[in-house]
Amino acid sequence: MAITYYLFKTQYHSNFIADLGKADKDWILLTAITGLIPHFFRALRWKLLLQPIQKKPTSTLNAFNAIMIGYLANLALPRAGELLRCAWLSKKEEISTISLIGTVITERIIDLLVLVIMVLIGLGLYFEIILHFIKGIDFKTLILAKLYLAVALIIFLMMMAFVVFKIFTSQNKMAVKIKGFLMQLKEGLLSLKRIKSPYLFVFYTIAIWFFYILSSYCGFKMMNQTAMLNFSDALLTVIAGSFGMIAPIQGGIGAFHFMVSQCLVFLNINAGAALVYATILHAIQTLVVIVFGTLALVIGVAYQPHKKLNGTKP
Repeated sequence: MAITYYLFKTQYHSNFIADLGKADKDWILLTAITGLIPHFFRALRWKLLLQPIQKKPTSTLNAFNAIMIGYLANLALPRAGELLRCAWLSKKEEISTISLIGTVITERIIDLLVLVIMVLIGLGLYFEIILHFIKGIDFKTLILAKLYLAVALIIFLMMMAFVVFKIFTSQNKMAVKIKGFLMQLKEGLLSLKRIKSPYLFVFYTIAIWFFYILSSYCGFKMMNQTAMLNFSDALLTVIAGSFGMIAPIQGGIGAFHFMVSQCLVFLNINAGAALVYATILHAIQTLVVIVFGTLALVIGVAYQPHKKLNGTKP
């Protein structure tokens, strides 16, 4: 809320509401459609991760519904959606919830690697501008802060390694239960090593991020002030928006607006227009999640794909 208040206090202008109303409706619709497609590819990619831990193919509808329900839950409680989508699919497909959580963690690691690659591409495309921008940064203080963080992380990992070692070498009942939990989690985490179609997995991953960028690019066309921006500029806004969505805030409200609007200011877009763009884009993404998340709930409750039992349909 504090970020949102700061943004609208500093960047809000008298024509803000009017500018929202002037946004091109056709491009808004296209932005919404291209913003929905990545969720479908995410469902297809998740199915590939589930192949090694499930005997029968996962329903695409169930996987898609679980993802949309998870995103819907994130609007109310950050990160709760990741657990809810696993619990939902576990009930529908009879897969261990813990193993599903492992596959989601693997997904997040893959997406983080893709984000790092995109950041490196962004650095290459905008090197001179970024170099000029970072001249005013106090790197001594920044490096010192990172050093403290690294030391704390190493200590934490050592403590976790010690705890895991104790659990796996103990015969205590609680330790045995925790060991079983960790083994199921490991099964999901290592599913990537056993997928049957690695090239298809890579294709789906590229498709997910391509349509994220395409949706942001289509969003540029909604407004005259941003219509001249290109595809590489859209890549930069996706990077900024992704970091905004990482923040533990419901739906990334405020953090997303701040990161995306500041990215556009970085690209020489007026601060007021930048905030309008960020507001519309976030509203589109949120509306897509609300509509299709709600539909997923309704369909998920009302419809269950037929399953075969002993060679016959129930």
